[in-house]
Amino acid sequence: MSLFPPNQPGLHRRLILTLLLPLTVIFTIGVFFDYRLAQQTAAIAYDQSLADAALDIAAHLKSRASSEMIALSTEAEAMLRNDSSDQVYFSVRNASGQLLAGDAEVPLLRAESPALTYVDAIISGRKTRAATLQVAHASGALRVTVAETLTKRDRASDRILTAMILPNIFVVISAYGVVLLGVRFGLKPLRQIETEIGARSPRDLRELDATMAPRELRPLLRRLNELFEQLRLASAGQQRFLADAAHQLRTPLAGLQAQLDLADAEGSFPVNADRLTRIHDSIERISHLANQLLTYSRAESSASMAQDRVKVDLREIAEHSASVFIDRALAKGIDLGFDLEPASTSGVPWMLREALANMIDNAIRYTPNNSVITVLSGHRDGFPFVEVIDNGPGISVELRELALERFYRIPGSGGDGCGLGLAIVREVADVHGAVVQLSGVEGGGLRITLVFPRAVAET
Repeated sequence: MSLFPPNQPGLHRRLILTLLLPLTVIFTIGVFFDYRLAQQTAAIAYDQSLADAALDIAAHLKSRASSEMIALSTEAEAMLRNDSSDQVYFSVRNASGQLLAGDAEVPLLRAESPALTYVDAIISGRKTRAATLQVAHASGALRVTVAETLTKRDRASDRILTAMILPNIFVVISAYGVVLLGVRFGLKPLRQIETEIGARSPRDLRELDATMAPRELRPLLRRLNELFEQLRLASAGQQRFLADAAHQLRTPLAGLQAQLDLADAEGSFPVNADRLTRIHDSIERISHLANQLLTYSRAESSASMAQDRVKVDLREIAEHSASVFIDRALAKGIDLGFDLEPASTSGVPWMLREALANMIDNAIRYTPNNSVITVLSGHRDGFPFVEVIDNGPGISVELRELALERFYRIPGSGGDGCGLGLAIVREVADVHGAVVQLSGVEGGGLRITLVFPRAVAET
């Protein structure tokens, strides 16, 4: 069962969303309230201007001697209506609502003395804002109303909105950038650990350095290192078991072979000598299979744990193989030759010896009598390599990849192999970051090349 639900967003994305979404909400709320506050402040200022105009009208009213009408001085009315942006209306009405001065289209609006009343009204089909003031006059209580259209107010709202949004957008974008950089920088240790682990092979179980990691990551790294240690201990136990198994298997097989040799020397099989030969062959095949299985298991097990790498002389390993295989080659009349040039790589010596031994063993087993096998070492295009060339039956192109699999034998091939030789070579190559190449030879035969990385060779 998975510890986490499927389709979980990445940590980077979750941090960005966790930080930016609240920041966006705060920005929106902040702009809204700032805008409302600034708009209200501007509206109060414009309303106060209307109130001042109403007070000015009340101060400049004078009664006409010939009638009950009240007139506003020409200068005062000119100043009142002098507005380049809005249309200004005013009216003066008595207590019964009769128009005494001003514009008849201004509706009768309520006002309670001494307070001012501000209302929104429709005058001549246009939206206006009006201030109504009830004042005392020689002719009685009067209602003075001053109204203006909303052009200035709308323009002020637009300017306020622009003044609020643009700086805040800049601030928020800057905050977004800081958050993105902060998250990227904060997650850098995770990416470094990811890079270090990603650069390792599945077999590299070295401890991760937790001393330079952030405090929050150290428990995780300690748990990983504990897991690596358990895997190393398990692999070491498997190594000990394989060593013991190799000893336990080889000892009775060697004893059985010795007993057969004694029986043969004593003439214990006078009737059917072929049977003794078949028993010898069977024991040799069993010994070879046991050795190959143990070698493959050891290589596979060792690959799963960190191995101490040293500089390995490939030419020296190839020269050592001469003393091991020369007798077998001579028994089949095979000309086993060596064309060795200096080459070295960083690796595990015993694994490289086993790889080359299996390459040579494979050639001897499947090459007919009186053939030629050549072992080479050196550099090719700057890459160190070891190579074995024979003039045997070879392997067809479509079967070369299969030949590297465990227990696969080419159909119809001779020899008494068990199908593990080339699998061991590939396992060792994987441990060392090398490449196994199988190719044909002009005139018939097989070329097996183990090419090592240039970077490894230079270490």
